[in-house]
Amino acid sequence: MNDQYQGLAKFYDQCVPQYRNYDQIATQLAQVIGEARDLLDIGIGTGLIVENLLEIEPKYKITGIDTSEPLLEEARQRLGGKVDLYCQSVSELDVGKKFDVAYSRGGAWTFLNSESEIMLGSHIFSSEDIQKSFNCVAKHLQPGGLLIISCSNAYGNSLVELDHGIIHKKIATTELIENERYALLNYLFYQNEKLLAQETVKLKLLSYQTCKMMLEKAGFIEKDINPGKYYTYLKNT
Repeated sequence: MNDQYQGLAKFYDQCVPQYRNYDQIATQLAQVIGEARDLLDIGIGTGLIVENLLEIEPKYKITGIDTSEPLLEEARQRLGGKVDLYCQSVSELDVGKKFDVAYSRGGAWTFLNSESEIMLGSHIFSSEDIQKSFNCVAKHLQPGGLLIISCSNAYGNSLVELDHGIIHKKIATTELIENERYALLNYLFYQNEKLLAQETVKLKLLSYQTCKMMLEKAGFIEKDINPGKYYTYLKNT
């Protein structure tokens, strides 16, 4: 499994929430989810979004998967027994139940707004496995179930000052590796010019048209596009 966050798990959880409004993120996501209650979180991470979702609607029944055991350990401590957690890749997903909604907020995949096009960014590097991931999610959704994929305008460089004089810096580059496009996101944390932690996350990039064809092959039809927020797809009954 592809765990690119092992070195940042605890540090990320302590620092990143300071400049992300997770209550607002969860509220927007809940609006897209609608009346559904059985949810699959693809790439649950440390559980920050789920924690806020459960405050909005305690009746949510949420199952979370992630390939990073350190992140899942943080989620277990945060959520206790409120959520079922599995250390699984979405391309090999098998949790023995079906859901009303599956969503990915940068977990397995997210859409990225560049200056010229919309691209799918995926932590899964093989196109074959990306197709498998869509197929597996479709098999775990009820007929007419909803797949939600976040879309971000934030692809690029950033510099944020956190508490205690900690500086969080992100440097984004795009590289062509064996004729495949990848985004390389280099995350650095400094304090008094001393490097505290660093991790480089690689995302495979696919054109929106390629992604759409893959989703259609898995049995999804495009439902709604909200640029910069969420793309939603219905499982074709």
